[in-house]
Amino acid sequence: MVDYDLMKRYKIFLHTLNGELERMFKNQAEFIMCKEGCSYCCERGEYPFSKLELDYLLEGYKTLDIDTKYKILENIARINEEKIHSTESPFMYDCPFLIDKRCSVYENRGIICRTFGLLCEHDDGRLTMPFCQEKGLNYSNVYDNEIGQITSEKVDKCNTEPQAYRISRDNIQNLSVAKNLNIEWGESKTLIDYLNESNIADL
Repeated sequence: MVDYDLMKRYKIFLHTLNGELERMFKNQAEFIMCKEGCSYCCERGEYPFSKLELDYLLEGYKTLDIDTKYKILENIARINEEKIHSTESPFMYDCPFLIDKRCSVYENRGIICRTFGLLCEHDDGRLTMPFCQEKGLNYSNVYDNEIGQITSEKVDKCNTEPQAYRISRDNIQNLSVAKNLNIEWGESKTLIDYLNESNIADL
């Protein structure tokens, strides 16, 4: 059962979050290689989602045409088949909502999808580089793969400095704006696990 009052508050939260993320991506534009047609970040992952994020995602799914919905259901069936035979731990898969290298529910995507691409700073000071840098994408112009870190020599060639942000899911969910709006996230699971528990085929 969807809590529509909570969903309304979540949309207000997303409006604020999107504004902050837009500022971050603009600030780091020199290191961001994201462009339409690149879907590397959607092609192998676990995609952790809260129940609230799933409900919002499915709200977008409901608006899709029948053919697109059918492709998504086919993707879910394929992923489940792959999972049965997989020895990977954790199990990694293509996002089922990725159709022809485009997100079919882009406006309703999860938080992990919105923040991916930026340099993330964790509570313990660790930095997480977006994994697409290994493909010559985000932050690859300042990251040295041989030594596994950003180097001052490469940074000196840039007009701005790379900056890390506190954008882990835990930090995002505990932002003051989320608390002020009484956002209740619900349990966190991988996207495919949530989809297997939902009635998506009936939406």
